[in-house]
Amino acid sequence: MLGAMPAARDEQPRPSNVREFPCDRVSDAQLVERVAKGDGQALMLVWDRYAKAVRSALFASLGPDHAIDDLIQEVFLGFFRRASKIENPQALRSYLLGAAVRSATFERRTRARRSRWLGLFASDCRIESAYSPEVGAKDVVRSLTKVLEQLPERAREAFVLRYVDDLSPTEVALALGVSESTAKRAIAKGRERVLFHAARDPVLHGYLSKIMGGRP
Repeated sequence: MLGAMPAARDEQPRPSNVREFPCDRVSDAQLVERVAKGDGQALMLVWDRYAKAVRSALFASLGPDHAIDDLIQEVFLGFFRRASKIENPQALRSYLLGAAVRSATFERRTRARRSRWLGLFASDCRIESAYSPEVGAKDVVRSLTKVLEQLPERAREAFVLRYVDDLSPTEVALALGVSESTAKRAIAKGRERVLFHAARDPVLHGYLSKIMGGRP
């Protein structure tokens, strides 16, 4: 598992002042190429760069769930195994978030139950900063959870990827493994239904206006 991976960095000792992969200088495409060749250090840099985003996507799909840590590792191990087959290595973030969404969907189906999204965006500073102390982020989370549970699965996933993870429609399509036109329809359906259900909740409507803005 990935928990044991840091040891891979020590297989070929280097001077402590040398960094072969400065994380802020290496592109996603270059990292994918390195990982495809079996480079464990490059995989760890991908983990450092995107593990938080993958965790956020899993939280958005499952809520606070004991399986999330395992699912994060599955996402990155799956990436490690299939890195050489990725068609758009420059869109690595979209690829990983899509893998997270699909992993969460499979997890829900396997359990044969509806997941509750009680921790949605709990660590998202956008909720905390959007309101005064009198308006709790937990209230927004609770209201949004109820709304999202009423959406069809694809519309829900498309909405989260577009407006929470801030992906473009093209990236949403890559993440969901569908055409861009299908992704746009799912985004539009999710947006329409969320706004419809939120219309009677001023707090939630205000938050949605902030994160969605005028974006289609």
